[in-house]
Amino acid sequence: MSSKKINSFLFALIMCVIVSVLLSLAANGLKERQELNIKIDKQKNILKALGLIKGGQKLKNEAVVQLYSKNVKNTYLDMKTGEVKSTVFEGALPLFIIEINNRIEKYAIPFKAYGLWSWIHGIIALEGDGKTVVGLTVFKHGETPGLGGEVEKEWFQKQFQRKQIVNKENQFTSIQIAKGKAKDTYKKSELSYSIDGMSGATITSKGLERDLKAELKKYDILSKKLRER
Repeated sequence: MSSKKINSFLFALIMCVIVSVLLSLAANGLKERQELNIKIDKQKNILKALGLIKGGQKLKNEAVVQLYSKNVKNTYLDMKTGEVKSTVFEGALPLFIIEINNRIEKYAIPFKAYGLWSWIHGIIALEGDGKTVVGLTVFKHGETPGLGGEVEKEWFQKQFQRKQIVNKENQFTSIQIAKGKAKDTYKKSELSYSIDGMSGATITSKGLERDLKAELKKYDILSKKLRER
């Protein structure tokens, strides 16, 4: 092999090593910031579900952190006893609450539901009455834009506001999602816990309905206590 070819090979090898090192350093340097951004985005969605950030309202990261720390407590629910604790423990369910005079005024629950193509991650928040939905947000999914992807749109999420997770007899039901219009699908007595579905996205709608119900059921030991107080 000629010296010219050897020099070209060494140059290419050295450049590959340098680029690899730089990329590694950049990734490590950005990791902390990426994790912080993920944390703040989750806080933003919790605040939105709880009604502390209105649709379309834009806040800087510092304002989100300040609003969250001032109003929301990170707690954990014991699904066996219904006790709310401030520290994590084995089997704990994450619970984000707004308290006034040691009384839960609102609480938010994380959920994930499997749609057509992906897990849908979001937050649903309830009033302190244990039955009335304050709001719902979705912050991560991989559903088809224009179809199941509508799950992230304000028109869809806004339907959850003021809906009930119980029926007229105060029994747990969760939220029904219609194939089409709720008023054309369900009885009038069911409309208080039913919403319109996404056109052309029945599997996404039903996946969200199924798994959201399962997640809310885990927390119903607390919700039931609040409904009875």
